[in-house]
Amino acid sequence: MTKFENLFGIKQTEIKETCVILPLLAKGMLNALGIKKLHRGKLYSSGQGQGFTAIVTGLGAGLAGDAVLYMKETTGLNIILFGSCGLVEAKNGLTIGCLVSPVLSYSLESFSDMLLDKEKDWKEFSSNKDLTEKFVDASGENNIKKVKCATLGSLKLEEDRFDFFSEKDIAVVDMECSSVFSAAGYMKKKAMALFYATDIINKKPFYAEPDIEDKARISFSMKRAAHAICEFIKNSLTS
Repeated sequence: MTKFENLFGIKQTEIKETCVILPLLAKGMLNALGIKKLHRGKLYSSGQGQGFTAIVTGLGAGLAGDAVLYMKETTGLNIILFGSCGLVEAKNGLTIGCLVSPVLSYSLESFSDMLLDKEKDWKEFSSNKDLTEKFVDASGENNIKKVKCATLGSLKLEEDRFDFFSEKDIAVVDMECSSVFSAAGYMKKKAMALFYATDIINKKPFYAEPDIEDKARISFSMKRAAHAICEFIKNSLTS
């Protein structure tokens, strides 16, 4: 068994042209993506959808970024990060259950840098403009908003960084986006992200149990997002 198969649970040659990175599996996500089975490796789990390979990485910038770097010797060209995010504020049409596609993400991945407030050192990494624009245009009925994101190394510290987020016009926060964008750029791959919003910093925090209406919105949005990804891959990225 090769190193790649040990890590991903499938052979390197089984990676398709488009890879969907899943930091976390929400209830019903595999079914919504049309994935029937996951193959478990030492670090990641992999499954096949129509025209794409899905890779479950687990939470965190390092794991997601490494997964993209391991794509170097594969035919994988397009990377779609699919997961949830937190909203900085509920404004400009952004609310629980909305769908967003970050055009750039600030790298706040370091817990220590966030703790010590080293804001001047934070870099930004962009999605692939062409891939993002094509996806948003193709998914027009889903009202996907293009936003700025911050990828964080601490969930606790996010609540103390509200002013910085507002100053930089950052609309959403996550824990993987900047690493996926930076790794993809380094590897000459195309990357984009699609998130569904599950919480609002300081208003409806991630650790609070959502009410029945919000739960329904989140579940519906996840399925709507999964369908949009599948349709885009089938119609625009499959030869």
